[in-house]
Amino acid sequence: MASNYEDESDRSGSDFSDSDTDAEPKSDSGSDSDSASPQVCTYYNKGHCRNGTKCPDLHICKYFLKGKCRYGASCRLKHIPESNPPSDQRSHGRKNQGRRERRRSSSSDSDIDSSKPFKWQLDLGNGWEDVANDYILEAQFSRPNTKGIRIYNTPCGVLSIDFTRMRILKKKNLRVRRKGSRQSNWLWYYRGNHGWHVYGKKDPQGKVNPVDNSKLESEFQKDPHGTVPFTMNGTNYEIKFKGMRQENMSTGHKRKIRRRPKYVSPQTGGVKTLTNMLRSMNTSISKKTTVWQFSGRGGNWHNFKSRDSCSLSSANIEAEFQRNPQGTMTFTVKEDQYKLDFSQMIQTNLTTQAVRKIRRVKQ
Repeated sequence: MASNYEDESDRSGSDFSDSDTDAEPKSDSGSDSDSASPQVCTYYNKGHCRNGTKCPDLHICKYFLKGKCRYGASCRLKHIPESNPPSDQRSHGRKNQGRRERRRSSSSDSDIDSSKPFKWQLDLGNGWEDVANDYILEAQFSRPNTKGIRIYNTPCGVLSIDFTRMRILKKKNLRVRRKGSRQSNWLWYYRGNHGWHVYGKKDPQGKVNPVDNSKLESEFQKDPHGTVPFTMNGTNYEIKFKGMRQENMSTGHKRKIRRRPKYVSPQTGGVKTLTNMLRSMNTSISKKTTVWQFSGRGGNWHNFKSRDSCSLSSANIEAEFQRNPQGTMTFTVKEDQYKLDFSQMIQTNLTTQAVRKIRRVKQ
């Protein structure tokens, strides 16, 4: 569905702010009575109904109902009306629905798909669809310093995804979700004075937090809104899952914490096809590895490596090349976007249009 990406790290001036709440407006139902047949919501068709799930009217494209929607499947409004509960159940249903929606949107693992390590999907009004090249999105999500990502070339234009709240910003009625597997390895990070650090491992000062990943993940699975107290160097702290904060109980100082998956490339995580292919090869061939490289200064060649600044590795490139040897793919390095063209074997910086040669070699 989407192919171009741009990550949003922890920096100011981005779309990734804290709150999108609005005051509750009056409903524009077109009628003063509570009729048995709900009306089409005028505010929704204008672009924004502040009542959201509490609105008694239908959130559906009025032009679709008339058979005159020129946008078709690309329309940002829904073409399938949501069923309304009976009038005596609406109050209770709306209250529970609001809680369910918040619970779904706050979870990064909204569903389980045991066939893959991960799968990212978008619902742009016509049901869930897989995101193309979603390993790029997953690679950014696995970095604790990345707050979100922008996806380009979608039917609804540029989409800004907030990883913390797992929602699409400034776009109503659009949704995002990540399907994971039960074998996902989740890592817990806290924001230190010099970046993000994994719980239970040494920080740059040589200090080790007594709480490790397995402890935090276990407690989080028991109660996603719970707390985990611990003591370090005689000081009491408390980790709060609800606000994703670590608090010094003496000073009140708070640090951000984040839960992100350990990145698994598409070639691993239980994919049997690759394993069977490797087993069928003879020993001399299987020892060789396909590596993708780009031309640097002075004519030197450098391997593509997935690290903090780069969103893909040689393995990622090889997988896409095997899928379409004449195709293209995009990736990010820090804040810059690049495109690989397999047919011309070049890499292009989409901002500066600078071009470098790329090559595929056996090592």
